[in-house]
Amino acid sequence: MTRNNLNNSGSEKRTQIRIPVDDEICVRDTVSGAELGTLANIHDEGFMVISDGGLKEDHLYQVAFEINSGRAPIQLGAECLWISETGTGDQVWAGFQIMDLSEDARAQIEKLMAQYQN
Repeated sequence: MTRNNLNNSGSEKRTQIRIPVDDEICVRDTVSGAELGTLANIHDEGFMVISDGGLKEDHLYQVAFEINSGRAPIQLGAECLWISETGTGDQVWAGFQIMDLSEDARAQIEKLMAQYQN
């Protein structure tokens, strides 16, 4: 079952401003080592990934954002809240809520968001 982002009245229920990510940032499952997908957007409480599949709703992941700029990966814990097929059907969008991150990781995420807000 997939969850949508509409409330009971059919209107958008998102409250955070999503910041699109213009570069390819790999999101990797640090437990299995598998690539989960590419970071599509991010905000203070979560992020969205575009993936070839294999993700599970209501599943907790330990992930790393692998940034190609030579910076250390940003590591955090997140729950996959929903999965939705893309228009082409060969990939999925997946929404994650950040569940656990260090102060250092939070600072790195704020820096990453600031980079794409400009």
